[in-house]
Amino acid sequence: MPKVGIYMFIGARTIKTGIAVTTTFLICKVFRIEPASFAAITAVVNMQPSVSKSLNNAWEQIGVHLLAATLSLIIGLLFGTNPISIGSGVIILILLCNKIGWSGGIVLGIVSIVFILDSPPEAFLTHAFARTLSIFVGVGVALLINRVLAPPRYKTKLLSTLHSLFLLTSTYFLESLHTFVQAGNLTSFQKPDPQELNDLLEEVIALNEHAREEINVADNPRLIERRLEICRGFIERGQSINEMTSQRVKRRQAAYSEQELHEINAEFQGVLDVLSAGKDKLAGLINTLSLTAYQKQDSELYCEDIFYWELFDKAIDEWNRKVSGVFYLRALMEVSVVATELRWADRRTKSLLNLLNK
Repeated sequence: MPKVGIYMFIGARTIKTGIAVTTTFLICKVFRIEPASFAAITAVVNMQPSVSKSLNNAWEQIGVHLLAATLSLIIGLLFGTNPISIGSGVIILILLCNKIGWSGGIVLGIVSIVFILDSPPEAFLTHAFARTLSIFVGVGVALLINRVLAPPRYKTKLLSTLHSLFLLTSTYFLESLHTFVQAGNLTSFQKPDPQELNDLLEEVIALNEHAREEINVADNPRLIERRLEICRGFIERGQSINEMTSQRVKRRQAAYSEQELHEINAEFQGVLDVLSAGKDKLAGLINTLSLTAYQKQDSELYCEDIFYWELFDKAIDEWNRKVSGVFYLRALMEVSVVATELRWADRRTKSLLNLLNK
């Protein structure tokens, strides 16, 4: 049974933010820094969702606030404190941040400009310096909390959940292939609902977005994106195969008696046997990929199995010589769709294995 704790109900970032606000107010009270509310607000807007993002953006955060404070003091002394000077300061800050490459810290700088330039005109310097000090207290607390207290580490959860998603979606796809091949034994068929798989896929996509700051070259980010792509494909193409199975079962029910339902043309059975062999080959490739994910291996290049697809074409030709008519054409369409999805999965899995071995 999973452990249930306070982090599960509240969240680490929520707790960090509360600690940052409390710490900021305590520091301001001890050192009589006013306004303490400005310091607390600055601490909140400077909180970062991950350790790596906090470390990567630390100097940018400090630089943006220094730039905003300097710009505010210059504008306040030259043009006074009024709505026009505040708006102008914001525009200039945005232009400078974009020029320097600090676009990610623009919002933080705007907060500083508004706080400082909103000082009373009659005592601008006194209030401006006090507010600048309170802002940097908030920045300092935020950086310290981000660094000391461990926030959510998305990368570990991403890799683990992605692995589970790959196993579940590939199983769903392989089972859809197996069901189509064995549909001759079915008198009814209820298409599986992949909603849970789609929900898990969306969760992994969200995790991938959060983990971008933590992922480095060694993690093979391209492989992560491609695995997400194939997982989505397994779901969508598994649904396509299940639709073909549903149509096949309904078609056979309408055309055959109960006894005839279990009788399959020998040539068509040959086609199904080739598809079954392809499914087994794909299962082996998927198992290899699952076991060696994120572990670079020295191995031969995976190429398309031309011989297998020649066998499939031969089986189709032998079937074609024996049957004809609308019934055959509908069956051919269904088999063609399933073979196309199988070929897609085979190519994508081999492509991932080759990417892993680069």
